[in-house]
Amino acid sequence: MIPGGEVLHRRRERSFAWGYGHILLFAAIAGVGAGLHVAASYIEHEAHIGAVATVLTVAVPVALYVLMVYVLHDVLIRRFDAVHWLLLAGTAVLVIAPALLAAAGVSMAVCLVVLTFAPVVSVVGYETVGLRHQEEAIAGIIG
Repeated sequence: MIPGGEVLHRRRERSFAWGYGHILLFAAIAGVGAGLHVAASYIEHEAHIGAVATVLTVAVPVALYVLMVYVLHDVLIRRFDAVHWLLLAGTAVLVIAPALLAAAGVSMAVCLVVLTFAPVVSVVGYETVGLRHQEEAIAGIIG
């Protein structure tokens, strides 16, 4: 976790983007819920859209959520780590793969399970490498 309070206390000019940036983050979370509702309607044969479109109603908000986590980190820390590009690429693969699976006729449940691994890429990356890099960046800000 980023010690946002300490960083914002020392770098108050970052608070505007940090605060308003969370609107998109929260919208993405709400979008995932709406997408899951569409997926449930699809599974119950009540939706009037195809499998790929249904997967995208969940995948796009998941992608926006992960992207916003990185954007907010960058707004606060003002340092984009090269490892983030690798993590975002891995996330992109796991966001795109379910749509391709749906197009190939794989069940909606399997597509959604694959999609759940998209944020896991960032979690594993943070726990293995990112935490150390973040601590170094924050030490430069708060001393």
